[in-house]
Amino acid sequence: MTTIGFIGTGKIGQTIAFNVLMGGYTDEAILYDIIPDLPQKFEHELRHALASRRLRTEVMGTNSLEDVSSCDVIVITAGKPRKPGMDRRNLFVENAKIIAGLARELPKRNDAIYIMVSNPVDMMASIFMKLSGKYTISTGDQVETMRLRSYIAKVLKVPVNYVGGYVGGEHGDDAVVLWSTVSIKDEPVRDKVNKEEVEKYVKDIPGDIIKVMGGTTWGPGTIIEEIVRSIVLNENKVMSIAFPHYFEDEIVHISEPVVVGSKIGPSLESLLDEKDRWHLISATKDFYTFYKESLGKLQIVV
Repeated sequence: MTTIGFIGTGKIGQTIAFNVLMGGYTDEAILYDIIPDLPQKFEHELRHALASRRLRTEVMGTNSLEDVSSCDVIVITAGKPRKPGMDRRNLFVENAKIIAGLARELPKRNDAIYIMVSNPVDMMASIFMKLSGKYTISTGDQVETMRLRSYIAKVLKVPVNYVGGYVGGEHGDDAVVLWSTVSIKDEPVRDKVNKEEVEKYVKDIPGDIIKVMGGTTWGPGTIIEEIVRSIVLNENKVMSIAFPHYFEDEIVHISEPVVVGSKIGPSLESLLDEKDRWHLISATKDFYTFYKESLGKLQIVV
């Protein structure tokens, strides 16, 4: 029996939960949010959708964190969302306080793998793992990876399944296209696309969507469901998620292509060319510097 907990039932939390439950591989889902009656009403919506699909998944909405127990996987979307013109890192202090509280409470009743979605997502994963001592991953650059592939497919007018490639580093403006992995029908992309244009799209499109639609939900919600599914069903897909790396005196979450199943690994970092590996090291150093400075601003014991 597989039980998945969803911490946060805002726009992105709802989209992820819906996609996961419609996949039919979950026996039970627990929906938690601090907003009174929100998870309970969302529970009803999901029950109606499940009835249409003839799926027997059990669902519970709750405002009590104590009800989130015995989960195998917990997806965390709680916290402030990014607003138009805002950098993800601007959310660090406010969301870190929320994540710190969850890190101290959730492991008391759950022996789970934790999947962080709250922004800045990689740093929130690092804080959660630091305080909880539990294995945590971030959805990392898998969303950027799909944005990369979709854009190249559109520009070259080829089916998206012909396009391979990954984005790594930190989710957000520090994400880097790992060009040694990018291919069309297994052939290196070389000069078939304008690389600067592709990189600009990958970094700018989330902000453009937020300006018009108020948030990015459908793309990330579907992509993150695939991460959940690969873990629950042990599909062992290669994805660019952020998993724990030990750097200096901290655990930091940096994305690179890695096998995702019931366990995370092995990483394919050793197969990247020297330039891409240098970019990952640079991203790790930048992450560490900002992360350490930001930890000093928190009024919590870390």
